[in-house]
Amino acid sequence: MNNESFPRIKNNLEETYKSKIQSLAKLKENLIDAEREGDTRKIDIYVRKISNSLAGLSVLESKIANMRPNNEKDIENRIDILDNYAEKIDNAISDDDKVVFHGNSNIGEVEKIIKSGGLKTPEERGIDEKSFATEIDVTAKKNIKSTLDFADSGINSFMPYGAIFVFYPKDYEKEKVLKTGTSSEVLGGVSGVNFSEKRFIGIITTEENKKRLRETLIGQYLDSNKVFTHEEFLNYAKENMRKNENRVGK
Repeated sequence: MNNESFPRIKNNLEETYKSKIQSLAKLKENLIDAEREGDTRKIDIYVRKISNSLAGLSVLESKIANMRPNNEKDIENRIDILDNYAEKIDNAISDDDKVVFHGNSNIGEVEKIIKSGGLKTPEERGIDEKSFATEIDVTAKKNIKSTLDFADSGINSFMPYGAIFVFYPKDYEKEKVLKTGTSSEVLGGVSGVNFSEKRFIGIITTEENKKRLRETLIGQYLDSNKVFTHEEFLNYAKENMRKNENRVGK
């Protein structure tokens, strides 16, 4: 997909956004009617639908705001990450390390997560549990392919790369992380992490987003040195991961 299609793709998303705004307005009208009728069942339904609609609109709004033309160097880097990074991580980190990885492909949402102070479960964020997983979906170091897929917005999406959150699970979750082996994801996920906790290791992203996310961390009085490019994180892992694992959660 070349950059000539960029205006059309963005315009289509903007039209979708307008349509969803209209649908949200209708849901709010339905909620008002249900409240007038005193129908608690309908009230619960429309409150949940409105909450999910607002969450979807937030993601779409962020996507539209962050779209930009493709960059050939960026695309080459992202293809290399998808093809080779899982093996590099496997080689850089010891097999008995309990570190986990969580990917998000929307850079605007990544910023919101940072500003929220932590990687939180749907329940902690007040999101409808019936529509989302109850824990944080993560992969262990042996096979982070799923996380890499989740972190990449798609090379033809006209979106920047997202990010990968790296952290240690809580002590009672470490055994199931080790048991994950080469499975694609840790079964059942893990609890969230506060970014001020020692078990939070950092955020992996591309060079395009590095300064932006570091500034976001600074704005939250968090350590900006915890933002890495993929190559920088490999170097960090080789030099520090075992030392951190010995310190964290003890």
